[in-house]
Amino acid sequence: MKNFRVHFWSFGVILFFVFSCSSEDANPDLNGNNQNSYIPLKELFKDHFFVGAAITPAHTDIRTPHGRTLVEHFNSVTAENVMKPDAIQRIKGTFTWTEADRIVQFAKENNMKVRGHTLTWHSQTPDWFFFDQTGALLSKDIALKQLEEHITAVMTRYRGMIDSWDVVNEALFDWDPDGQIIYREDSPWYKIIGESYIDSAFVYAHRADPDAKLFYNDYNSIFSWKRNKIFDLVKRLKDNNIPIHGIGLQGHWFVGTSVEDLRTTLELFRGLGVEIQITELDLSVYLSSNEPGSVVYTDEFNTRQRIAYPEIFRVLLDYSDAIAGVTFWGIGDDASWLDTPGRKHFPFLLNEQLQPKPAYFDVQRLLRR
Repeated sequence: MKNFRVHFWSFGVILFFVFSCSSEDANPDLNGNNQNSYIPLKELFKDHFFVGAAITPAHTDIRTPHGRTLVEHFNSVTAENVMKPDAIQRIKGTFTWTEADRIVQFAKENNMKVRGHTLTWHSQTPDWFFFDQTGALLSKDIALKQLEEHITAVMTRYRGMIDSWDVVNEALFDWDPDGQIIYREDSPWYKIIGESYIDSAFVYAHRADPDAKLFYNDYNSIFSWKRNKIFDLVKRLKDNNIPIHGIGLQGHWFVGTSVEDLRTTLELFRGLGVEIQITELDLSVYLSSNEPGSVVYTDEFNTRQRIAYPEIFRVLLDYSDAIAGVTFWGIGDDASWLDTPGRKHFPFLLNEQLQPKPAYFDVQRLLRR
């Protein structure tokens, strides 16, 4: 699970936004019915950035609603889980390519980009990457050799087919306002190697596919205690000629998340001269993790997203010179990693029937006034 921080919208902003939109919102209702024509997401943003979705291999069947929706709305895909180390190489030396291949083939057949996710992570990585048969941590040399072999095998297989890779995922520590703890020190990678495992992963990835764009990817990236650490990390890598090409901002946000924090972060990262991608966008309808849950998309949830989604995309459009892509961490509200029994988060612009929600049209109006 990720950690989140919440900022609340002022009452005045809410009233102003709802009032200003009400006169032109006769077309969509809460359930997405009685709509005027919508513009597919990939067409809507074609002059600004690509639009992607995180998917499973089951979504690649064009005969299904999910397959058809992917082709209609998205021009990039990310494997939600099947390219992570535990899916590709659960047993050392035994590679399982079938599910990842399905996604890459689907993208090729439908002229889509593929984002590779992820090569180096402390989670969803088999123990053999870190521990010997007695349970002791491996030596630095052995761990690095195994990391290089894994990255080389995966990236060589998909060379020329995967546009960009999250090379290192979530290596920095959270919830440290004083900035005293930089790295996730409980990561086996850090315990064995120290911070230089990050440098090595990028070097290995660049050797394996010199044409791929290489990203550092993390969550809570828009908050000061994390954004500054990411900035310092990427600057250090660039200053030391480590091949890094971009920053992935995981957009796991609540409807109350501050757009000013987002704007400040994009302004800071743009100064690094690297590509920025929003890599895991989902916008929960709740104001906090403690708010009582519901399995019904209420009028209140609808109103909140109609405020928050356009505000977020307005900022993203302001920085589209630096942002190359926006990837939703899913397709529609029928399924999300956020959902738990009795608590659905309804985080996307497409509803449970994969149809545009009212917030979709509010975002569309940003570009089609």
